[in-house]
Amino acid sequence: MTLIDIAEGVAYMPGAVNIGVIKAGGEAAVVDTGLDKDSGREIRKALEDEGLKLRAIINTHSHADHYGGNDYLVRNLGAEVYAPEVEASIIQSPILEPLYLFHGAAPIGNLRNRFVMARPSPVHHILQPGKAAVIGRELEIVPLPGHSPNQIGVLVDRVLFCADTVFSERVINKYRVPVVQDVGSHLQTLERLIGTLHSLYVPSHTEPVAEITPLAQLNLDATNRILEDVHSILAEPKTSEQVQAELCTRYGLDLDVVQQYFLVHTTVMAYLGHLHETKRIRTELRGNSLLWART
Repeated sequence: MTLIDIAEGVAYMPGAVNIGVIKAGGEAAVVDTGLDKDSGREIRKALEDEGLKLRAIINTHSHADHYGGNDYLVRNLGAEVYAPEVEASIIQSPILEPLYLFHGAAPIGNLRNRFVMARPSPVHHILQPGKAAVIGRELEIVPLPGHSPNQIGVLVDRVLFCADTVFSERVINKYRVPVVQDVGSHLQTLERLIGTLHSLYVPSHTEPVAEITPLAQLNLDATNRILEDVHSILAEPKTSEQVQAELCTRYGLDLDVVQQYFLVHTTVMAYLGHLHETKRIRTELRGNSLLWART
């Protein structure tokens, strides 16, 4: 990993997950830590090559690829971890993620891997929306829920590290059903993002952009399209598994990995939940099965 400066005392390390870097003197805070200890080692080396000492980690949310390097960095460098409520609970107890993916039951082995369940990490500070001070730098914690329940962004010197709020067109076209856990919140987050005017936006999985509106609109359109496709599938009552199967077939997806199946299923449930909460569909019990149907 290499540091790329993007503002005064602000940088990022491009990678599978873009890592934010906030500097103050010879100290640094990072925004997210990647998938695992290898990511942690790369972050450590990149910072040390720049003469920086890691003091703090800010986790935007609790998906494994965003906090997997925490354990290595906390144990070896004594960094303190900052995270928002709810997300902090999963970071400290990673079994919670495969547990909710597996509907609250003890998860099968396919869901107990590093892509779903990172090593546990302490969380020393709970972040709330608004102003915060980390390593002497004033930041703003920006709520960006939707992709995960209480995801945050970090705004510093007009640079917004906006986590997994937006994905590139390539990712949307490849995966077709990007992970969303709260569709209503996700739509609101994207709409709010469109109205912002920061100098630079750093998403976690695509290149930084100076203008967020086109990317946010792309993701907003994709989310609304999935909503309408799920609604159209319910011309006749169906179970959630039937909805998922038909949606994946329509999108040309072949779910051949158990982990992928459950991630898509959780996302489909989020779309069904939003349609239900907006009273566009209803539930009915028939033959000991829960069916979803249009209102």
